[in-house]
Amino acid sequence: MGSDLQTKIEKYESKAAQCKDRARQAKDGPQRAFYDVLAGYYGELATDFRQIIEKKKVV
Repeated sequence: MGSDLQTKIEKYESKAAQCKDRARQAKDGPQRAFYDVLAGYYGELATDFRQIIEKKKVV
């Protein structure tokens, strides 16, 4: 189960990085804002999965 969660972390970190890149490349404000929000969302998901892994280590 731990490796599955680690895979999800990597997946969401990758998606966050891709969205950050797209935000930098965006030509207009609304598109840039959309990708910034999406990058934040994926980053939070990765953080949530990291916290789950840490909690499982304690138990």
